[in-house]
Amino acid sequence: MKKIDNYIIITLFAGFLLFFSIWGLVQSDREFSPNENRVLQQLPALSASSVLTGDYTEDFQKWQDDQFPLRDRWITLRTGLRLATGGRDLNGVYIGKDGYLIEKLTPEMMNREQFEKNLSAITAFRERLPKDIQMSVMIVPTTGAIMKDKLPDKATVFDESIFVSKSKQTLKNCGWIDLYGVFADEVKKGEQLYYRTDHHWTMKGAELAFTSWNPDVKLSSDRRVLSKDFHGSLFSKVLWDSAADVVEGYGLGDSRVTADGKEIGSVYQDQFLDKKDKYAVFLGGNYGRTEIEAGKSWRRNLLIVKDSFANCFAPYAMEAYDRVCLVDLRYFSGNLDAYIEENRITDVLVLYSMKNLINDKNLVVLKNEGNILS
Repeated sequence: MKKIDNYIIITLFAGFLLFFSIWGLVQSDREFSPNENRVLQQLPALSASSVLTGDYTEDFQKWQDDQFPLRDRWITLRTGLRLATGGRDLNGVYIGKDGYLIEKLTPEMMNREQFEKNLSAITAFRERLPKDIQMSVMIVPTTGAIMKDKLPDKATVFDESIFVSKSKQTLKNCGWIDLYGVFADEVKKGEQLYYRTDHHWTMKGAELAFTSWNPDVKLSSDRRVLSKDFHGSLFSKVLWDSAADVVEGYGLGDSRVTADGKEIGSVYQDQFLDKKDKYAVFLGGNYGRTEIEAGKSWRRNLLIVKDSFANCFAPYAMEAYDRVCLVDLRYFSGNLDAYIEENRITDVLVLYSMKNLINDKNLVVLKNEGNILS
């Protein structure tokens, strides 16, 4: 009898897999996942060379994963089962307290060798800059470091203080701006400096960073609501019931913005407010080079060497500079020194998240005497 029961279970399970496999084969492939904000793997073409190299098998597995029927609902179900069995992390995300989803960053994920190279590259960049250019380095703390009380019990996180101490010591002559203390103090007061469903800081976080860097600049307007329906990148990984985040902006962003040589209009790209990735409302996402004519008369031009955290920081930078230029080393190619001269840069700000300061492999190009190849 037991054998019959086992056969029934095996048959049902095999039938279940066969049904969904056939469903996946007959349905049209989805090209893009708005929820995950990425292009999905399409059914690979079968060829002798791709089979021999193993590329076909690898691509076919990716296609199965991406095109599996009801994929989003299975992710939600898996999250629910994980929580029901006592787990508090899934897909690199901690299911935190009070609705917070926090990126899981463990000691094993931190590349110490790359971190040392990045610090050395920033130092070399400072030494290469003309002495009359003012430079600052602003590193954004991770959510887990500032909001430890929102992490689930027994969550494993890397010791960020070690990296902060090393960064501060190495970059002291590069204009280190310490955000850790002021961020911790504001969170204790109840300020929301990070989104609940995304790894980025909120506009309040960007504002606090700006005033820590430029305390004498008087801000001329308040933050305003752009959207009340933002479910960010961490939500997309777990698809678990979370209250939507509010996306705010500062000022009207009424300036002329050029991204990779093309005029795109304002700092705020409102078309993204109707899409999944609402954080892209700031500058429309990431480009190799972005120039903002801020319309001030300070006769000072700022270069921000950045990751995506700088996108919502830009409206505040516009308050203190006539021209704000942003360079994303992931996409920039050319001669950075020539770019600095061409745009008459008077100030430089390196603005990176701590995770990227440790792991990003693009920062080392700052050592390349200005020549950055794509």
